[in-house]
Amino acid sequence: MRLLTLEETAQRLRVSPRSLADKRYRWRIGLVGTKGGRRIAFNEIDVLALIDRGREVLPQQEATHEAEH
Repeated sequence: MRLLTLEETAQRLRVSPRSLADKRYRWRIGLVGTKGGRRIAFNEIDVLALIDRGREVLPQQEATHEAEH
């Protein structure tokens, strides 16, 4: 299990580190962080799973949008 820093995770998810530092934002997207002092780290497997879930949802949203037009 590899832990990613806040900056590495933000880069992979294409969000700002400031957004990812917000506990409410992490709760909304379903990502659990591990705190060590002031630093937050994320399990790489959890980040990859979140990315995969996003890929599964996106095509359905696009299809729904196209059907409306």
